[in-house]
Amino acid sequence: MKKKHIPVGTCAILIFLAVVTTANICVFGMTELYNSKLGDIQQTESEYKRLKELVTVVDKYYVGEYDFDEAMDGTLAGFIEGMGDQWSAYYNEEQYQQLLETNENNYVGIGVTISTVPENGGYTITSVTSGSPAEKAGLLPFDIIIEAEGQSVDEFDSYTELVSVITGEAGTDVTVSVLRGSEVKSFTMTRATVYNPGIEARMIGDIGYLAIDGFDRNVDVEFSEKLNQLINEGAKGLIFDVRFNGGGYADVMSNMLDLLLPEGTIITMSDNSGAITEYRSDESCVSLPMAVLTNRYSISAAEFFAAVLQEYGVATVVGDATTGKGYAQTLIELSEGAVNLSTLKYYTPKGVSLANVGITPDVEISLSDEDFYNFYYLTDEQDTQLQKALETVKVMLAE
Repeated sequence: MKKKHIPVGTCAILIFLAVVTTANICVFGMTELYNSKLGDIQQTESEYKRLKELVTVVDKYYVGEYDFDEAMDGTLAGFIEGMGDQWSAYYNEEQYQQLLETNENNYVGIGVTISTVPENGGYTITSVTSGSPAEKAGLLPFDIIIEAEGQSVDEFDSYTELVSVITGEAGTDVTVSVLRGSEVKSFTMTRATVYNPGIEARMIGDIGYLAIDGFDRNVDVEFSEKLNQLINEGAKGLIFDVRFNGGGYADVMSNMLDLLLPEGTIITMSDNSGAITEYRSDESCVSLPMAVLTNRYSISAAEFFAAVLQEYGVATVVGDATTGKGYAQTLIELSEGAVNLSTLKYYTPKGVSLANVGITPDVEISLSDEDFYNFYYLTDEQDTQLQKALETVKVMLAE
């Protein structure tokens, strides 16, 4: 085939047109990028105009004194609270460090677990750690905290702020007022380092009983050790008690469920872009009759723990319906402090969200009001929910 030759003049014109076209495309692209960035800047200025205006008014007219950093902490906390998601929270630097200690099951405080959901004008103490300053002072589970350091809980910006006031440096005192029945009681305690054991494990007859306090770091390791201990002691069935369990880490919970489930999906989580994260179990698992105890204070990972075992059909759920939390939070460190933000929606192996629904037990049974209030002082025989769980496992063994 013969090659055609393009005249030099024609070639020069074509090159010139190509250069001009390329230049026009570049200018158009840069203009679009500039307009896009300018739009972002204008939108940002508009969004933060009210905050800037407020600070200007305060600085111009306010007759008192204030700490700008503290005011900004309050602003950031208020922004998260204003989102309307009760599971997200802002932590200033001090609160963030306290949280990290708490998540390791080793922190400075008084030794109480407080429900994140306000009720009856305060926050309910759901458990008191054995040997802690709170126990020595006389605080009891189901006392309702209505005041800390002379400040009503209504005056705190958030649950997080209340917790930060109660915790603090070891050796310092803190005063907490609680509502016990119709009586208000005040307690002054000296803060100390508190260790929360994650799991209570013991035999009840030939049934292994494991009360899981939370799904904090290292609890999965403790769970594995104590589960094997009970099996070696001859447990013919198992009861997992997640009543008053406030949740914890998804990976810790998944590691624990992996020991109890056959091969398959444990939990599926999706972020705001639709990206999916999945935890799975292998085929190795414990194959004993099992029951899980729940109540309305079984929250987040606790209710999910029960839901997954229920869906796989390997455990019977006994007790009360759970709260219904369907978001997982990520603790994101900021330049100062951190935000614990709902970043994932989570779903059971069958794709069910627990948000605002929770789980319904297979066997519904409630404690009396008196027994509920005295929960931590009930004997095994007095705990009617535990007795029903034992009965349920024994029926499975007889089948």
